[in-house]
Amino acid sequence: MSQPQHADPIIGQTFGNVVAQRILGRGGMGAVYLGHHPGLDMMVAIKLLPDLFVGKREMVERFLREARVSGRLLHPNIVRTLDVGRDHGVYYLVMEYVEGVDAQRLLDREQRFTPMRAVNIAGFVARALGEAHEQQVIHRDIKPANILIARDGKVKVTDFGLARSLTNTATALTLSNQVVGTPNYMAPEQIKSMDVDVRVDIYALGVTLWQFLTGQLPFEGATPMAVLLNVVGENLSMPREVFDPLPKELREAVVAMTAKDPRRRLPNIPAVLAVLKKARDALRSAGLDSTAPITGAPVRASSPQIQSISDSAALRSTHAQPLPRNDPKSFTKALGSDAQQRPPQRGAPPGPRRK
Repeated sequence: MSQPQHADPIIGQTFGNVVAQRILGRGGMGAVYLGHHPGLDMMVAIKLLPDLFVGKREMVERFLREARVSGRLLHPNIVRTLDVGRDHGVYYLVMEYVEGVDAQRLLDREQRFTPMRAVNIAGFVARALGEAHEQQVIHRDIKPANILIARDGKVKVTDFGLARSLTNTATALTLSNQVVGTPNYMAPEQIKSMDVDVRVDIYALGVTLWQFLTGQLPFEGATPMAVLLNVVGENLSMPREVFDPLPKELREAVVAMTAKDPRRRLPNIPAVLAVLKKARDALRSAGLDSTAPITGAPVRASSPQIQSISDSAALRSTHAQPLPRNDPKSFTKALGSDAQQRPPQRGAPPGPRRK
């Protein structure tokens, strides 16, 4: 049997206990492969740091930091990290494999989401962020490409490559003092390199919700810098053709999440979940509770897709079709009710998790 002309040398290699089987996707921070863990008899995703980054301390530290940060986040709406190491001279990260598609690709295909579907996805992402914030971690790169929609409808947040600790600023790498993130989703204070907190994630989630509803990116610009200037200087428009037919509670939620001044923005995830619940209840009362995929053009042409200034690899799979809906009640549970039990720290007696 003849070999493929362009065989991938990674296929068949073992990283830790995982055998790489096929490529899932590539991004600025590495390639992601589907792998099999024979000991656990389960499929996993393997993220590999590109060779050109191996000799760059900042890039290696960022890669390992993602493993450390995501490894301690145990939540059903966050992609689990299972292992990290170096093999064949390559740094690798083993993650939970989510069979499905990221929300950006789903949005590209469907163009817009129904309001209820948009609110549901945003609610699940908010729950994931609630867990991260409770563990003193901010994501800093929430966007549709980092939101995975599994075949069973579950929503999971991935890619903590830009995450930083709220308590240890020494871990807040900025890649030689450059601003990092994806321009359209960055809060003004993040662009200005001011002190940031959980409200930058709330802003990004609000912009993501706006994009789900309108099918477009909010701020146009031919270059990343032009977009950044518009994010800082322009107000987020609220197209009447989208928001006028919707309950005011949904518009109010978007406005409260995307306030330019962080002092006027929703302060925390419980507040976000509260306004999303009000929006969901209002949609249901108005008979707008469908979560089935819709076809409809965006409100207006979006600006060209601009990649991250420091692009983060997202775990993606395009061959699977997600289910058309999520449970509309799930994200309204008490904020601590779906957290998973953590192993006790070494030297500490086991005990209940702090609420």
